[in-house]
Amino acid sequence: GGEAGGEAGGEAGGEAGAAWAMLSDAEVDEYWKQLQLRLAAKKAGGGGGGFGEEKGVVLAFEGVGPGAQREDLKALASRWGEVRFVDFNRGDSDGFVRFAAAGGAKAALEALAAGGEEVSGATPQWRLLDAVEEEAYKQRVQERNAARNAPPPLEKGLLLRFEGAGADTDREQVSALCGEWGTVDFVDYSRGDASGTVRFRSPADAKAALDGLGGGAELGGEATAWRQVEGEEEEAYVAAVREKMAARKGGGKGGKGGGGGW
Repeated sequence: GGEAGGEAGGEAGGEAGAAWAMLSDAEVDEYWKQLQLRLAAKKAGGGGGGFGEEKGVVLAFEGVGPGAQREDLKALASRWGEVRFVDFNRGDSDGFVRFAAAGGAKAALEALAAGGEEVSGATPQWRLLDAVEEEAYKQRVQERNAARNAPPPLEKGLLLRFEGAGADTDREQVSALCGEWGTVDFVDYSRGDASGTVRFRSPADAKAALDGLGGGAELGGEATAWRQVEGEEEEAYVAAVREKMAARKGGGKGGKGGGGGW
């Protein structure tokens, strides 16, 4: 909310004659993608994301020895300034070092470019990323962090949908009814509604419940119809639940608001 609100406020606070335009569907998709990448980078903090506004802070290196470790590279680069992150995997010969400030990167480059500093028995070459390279690198890191922070894929076949519940039905009744056939992880239902969704612990539990409830089990004095949620409907439901959870900053109140820890 703060990110979007801040940008909107900045636009509104511009010149009185500013032009306004409705974003197309493609532009809206791209806007949200970029916003989510920025938020993911902020959340990642020092773990490779969390780039500041200052430019000229990333050094690339190539040619370290086969036994080089991230800690070795950080210790070396830290002689000339605070190192925020070393982007390197053991066994590789190249990688990146991100400094907290451009001054540290510049000082390190001047010293390391002169040569003579070995890393695991080899002398690497160092260079400062230019503005275009740094922006591209930043984008790759943010995409990598966004993928790392994305929720794991949900097992398919866990969801059942019911229709026709009586007005007196409550969540506890739904859970008790479904619990006769398997473990219920979450009941997505509000009292007074005629329909809702139940998430089971396993596909086997959901299938057993569907077989048992398909004959018109009663809820609130009314016979209900049950079906499995699958395919695009299942994907859309999961996406909507996760979006709601993100809007609540991951914290529902127990079973009622948290989506059951999805």
